[in-house]
Amino acid sequence: PPDAAASPAAASPRSSLFVALQHRNFRLLWSGQLVSFTGSMMQTAAILWHVSLLVPPGRRALALGMVGLIRVAPIVVFSTIAGVVADLVDRRRLMMATQSASAVIALALAILTFRGLDDVGPIYLLAALSSAASSFDGPARQSLIPNLVPREHLPNAISFNAIMIQVASVLGPSIGGLLIARLGVGWVYVANALSFGFVIGALASMRGVSTGGAERNKVTLRMMTDGLRFVFSAPLIRS
Repeated sequence: PPDAAASPAAASPRSSLFVALQHRNFRLLWSGQLVSFTGSMMQTAAILWHVSLLVPPGRRALALGMVGLIRVAPIVVFSTIAGVVADLVDRRRLMMATQSASAVIALALAILTFRGLDDVGPIYLLAALSSAASSFDGPARQSLIPNLVPREHLPNAISFNAIMIQVASVLGPSIGGLLIARLGVGWVYVANALSFGFVIGALASMRGVSTGGAERNKVTLRMMTDGLRFVFSAPLIRS
């Protein structure tokens, strides 16, 4: 029919592939997160390299394995609390706080490295703190995305988020390796600290976003158990 060409369903395949990026607020967050995630992946690779330099070969395998344990422990401890917090506070402000905290942690790693750090203890501590900040950042970011695009464009936004993470996972270690080879591991931490500024700037530039936190309640054990009960009662989520 003649009017079919004018309907939204008749949009070109190319435009439908990028429909989520047509929304300014999502585009800001996505581009900022691309830079930030790349920086975070750079830092992850740099920490492993840094630890391998500071420990003798006989202890290297255990020391590197400890990095993974130290990074996952805060996620296990804080993930349930973080989900409730993301429901109760302004998610954009929560992300600003977590991104700022992560930037400070990366800067602390850089300063310690430039001052001749020769012990893995501070690296472990700061890696754990960075992981704790990420535990609160993830739920806030994931629950913010549905506020940035219409419901019908949400699958496309989620797909772009997955693409962003995969691209950053490839770019981050690659760029980090080049920086380590040319400038040293400390500059990887500096680059990561700067990368968080892109997300903070994106969040500050958003307009007209409803980001939750309408009801200011305290985080309670019942809220957390209700969340866990929902997860295990929904077959799709449980699987």
